[in-house]
Amino acid sequence: MKEKYDLSGYVDRLYSAAVKKTRDSYAAEEIAQETFLAAITQLSRGKEPDHLWAWLLTILSNKYCDWLREKYGKPQISFQEYPFEIAWEPEPEEDSGEKLEAVRRELGYLARIHREVMVRFYMHGHTVERIAADLGIPSGTVKSRLNIGRQHIRKGVADMENYARQSYEPDTLHLSCSGEMGLNNEPFSLVSSADKLAQSILSLAYPRPVTETELAKALGVPAAFVEPVTERLIQGELMRRTEGGKVYTDFILFTDRDRKATFERQLALVEEHFGLFWEETGRALEQLRQKSWYLRQTRRARTRLELHFCVRLLMNACVSVRNEVAGDMPYSDYPYRRAGGRWIAMGMRYSPEDCRENDGAFRKYNVNGQAGMSERNFRDTKFLQLLLYDTTLGSLPDHDRMPEYKKWFYELWKKVPAGESAVSAHVLEDAEILIEHGFLRREDTLELDIPVLSAAEYQEEGAIWAEYVQKTAARVREALLPLYEGGAVKIPAHLKSVPRWQQYIFCGDRIPMAVIYKAREKGLFLEGVDYPVPAALLIYEV
Repeated sequence: MKEKYDLSGYVDRLYSAAVKKTRDSYAAEEIAQETFLAAITQLSRGKEPDHLWAWLLTILSNKYCDWLREKYGKPQISFQEYPFEIAWEPEPEEDSGEKLEAVRRELGYLARIHREVMVRFYMHGHTVERIAADLGIPSGTVKSRLNIGRQHIRKGVADMENYARQSYEPDTLHLSCSGEMGLNNEPFSLVSSADKLAQSILSLAYPRPVTETELAKALGVPAAFVEPVTERLIQGELMRRTEGGKVYTDFILFTDRDRKATFERQLALVEEHFGLFWEETGRALEQLRQKSWYLRQTRRARTRLELHFCVRLLMNACVSVRNEVAGDMPYSDYPYRRAGGRWIAMGMRYSPEDCRENDGAFRKYNVNGQAGMSERNFRDTKFLQLLLYDTTLGSLPDHDRMPEYKKWFYELWKKVPAGESAVSAHVLEDAEILIEHGFLRREDTLELDIPVLSAAEYQEEGAIWAEYVQKTAARVREALLPLYEGGAVKIPAHLKSVPRWQQYIFCGDRIPMAVIYKAREKGLFLEGVDYPVPAALLIYEV
């Protein structure tokens, strides 16, 4: 079929002409479809009409007569050789290219089952029977899908674009999780920080289940680009598909408003009740400082052990009160995942305005949930683990390298020569930035500067904070309860997999660091410390 006879731009016009003749939208659909089929067939055989639109109208009239004959049992009338001229309507000129492009664009938005039959029928000129045979579906199904596809195209061309803001000024979605990651670092590996398409799909499919065509239209991209992403996210258990074929994001997404809802109340609560939080925490610190494994650490490593200890204690005291309101979820209740691991995802959604806004006061009190990376049978260890809370006092420069950093830290502590290291060379090049962030120090040689505890020593440390978590929680309970009661983040009604505790996660999340900064201000903690303090420790079992 010659390029100059591309019929895509005549979809609406032929359908309108058929509607005028039949006064029946369903019959008009069928007649227009048969007209296209006949036209494509004749063009592919070498037909070269002088006036394409007039020729199409002739075919349409014949198909209309076929329809009348079938409907009323009348003899067939053909105008193919009739000796009078049919009025010729000039073909569109100025906007024909734009309309054709609009049709092609709308074709790209169609869902796969409709798109594949439309492309085969209109672009490649395949018959209904051939399409049915190729796809292994009945001819009636092909016709039905063609009808639905045409309806979508007509509506899309008429409405033109109605892109969501997400298409031209996308939000950023940061993924986090509670539990144990999968074999390939799921769920983090499913949505990278650079994957704006996956982030946008998850954001748009959160409020309600949507079709992939709706996602494609909202983002201004063909559905063919959306479908493999949604399928990957479904397989990765970040999305689900309804029985009706729609998709939705299957984990909680927090907005900036959710994160800040109780922020001012948290600061005010710590200001008023600081003594309730710090009294038991201070006593726990005194016990920690008497342990031999604490005393053998370097001076700076002790401060890092203390910060990790205090963050853990205060955070778990708040969680203990939260569990009274939201209920507890033990790790044994976490779902097993297809790719390994047991995790529950969370998403932090940031609009461009959120990213541009100066939130220094809010970020100051941020503390990420404890990140843990473990390894079995590395060198002489039975078990090796790096634990870390990222705070504004200190953080790991690159979490993606945490598995390698863990091994390297142990080698440095054991004085393994650099030439015998099991760590990649590009990781060893990070020495200066790790010194800057407080994980390493350089004297005569490069040395580890975070605390190292044996598994038995870590259990002993855990017994101290566990005792004082309960004491602190009991002291602060009455002050904290009003913060949690009625503070749940609302989630879409269709979302059933979100554990209740996640809805309360931001009710008291700034309290641990608010208490620590207040203690520092009063000279009770980290006094005179003017260097980075990452809340990190390395645990091993030989």
